[in-house]
Amino acid sequence: MTYFCTLASGSEGNCYVYVSGRQRILVDAGKNTRYINQRLGELALSVGDLTHILITHSHSDHVSALPVLLKHTRATLVCSHGTFTAIASRLPCGVPVTLFQPGEELALGEIPAKTFSTSHDAPGSCGYVLGRGAEQVAVCTDLGTMSGDLFETIRGSGTVLLECNHDVQRLWNGPYPYPLKQRILSDRGHLSNAFSAKVAVRLCQTGTRRLLLAHLSAENNTPQLALSAVRGALEQAGLEAHVALAPRSALGEPILL
Repeated sequence: MTYFCTLASGSEGNCYVYVSGRQRILVDAGKNTRYINQRLGELALSVGDLTHILITHSHSDHVSALPVLLKHTRATLVCSHGTFTAIASRLPCGVPVTLFQPGEELALGEIPAKTFSTSHDAPGSCGYVLGRGAEQVAVCTDLGTMSGDLFETIRGSGTVLLECNHDVQRLWNGPYPYPLKQRILSDRGHLSNAFSAKVAVRLCQTGTRRLLLAHLSAENNTPQLALSAVRGALEQAGLEAHVALAPRSALGEPILL
């Protein structure tokens, strides 16, 4: 059985799991080790079962659990050279590590993985496409923007975890300081609902059938706004897809692939 499931998604922590055959692959390690182990337990797994831990970038909401988590698993840490340089001082000694340059393809046991560079404001920031065929899942959060090369890498993925960080009007009218608003709205920040809705249409035109909307801002977005933007754009384009939310601090519904 192959499935993908979100464990947490938001500014307080992000982590997801892809399970296929003998591989138990955690993508990102936000939150803390106890939280991750509890959520994995709901899937009859534990951190000791993990074979690989993939990191998208070095921001704390994606790596905060690593210093402790890596002491409780034999999983191989997989990340870009840039990310590893940024986090190495916080990691325990002797951790097995696989490093790459974004754009390289990897083999995680029997699972193929494509990597792609993102423009988010962290050194070596990247995303992943895991599996092949109907079992292919693209993890696309903290993108900054969607380049043509990035889209070509993820197109055809049956399932896409897609960032829907903010509603632009809500962000501009919200309490964040002006420099932070500018950073979020820039090509090195996060995708808005409106931008992600356009991406969703293009993805579904090229084979995507499931969209998980992720990394919603608690201050600058609502589940209703994100779902309405994406579902509305798909309906207007005459497209159908399963659209769901990745919960902020709870286990998502496992997606059988």
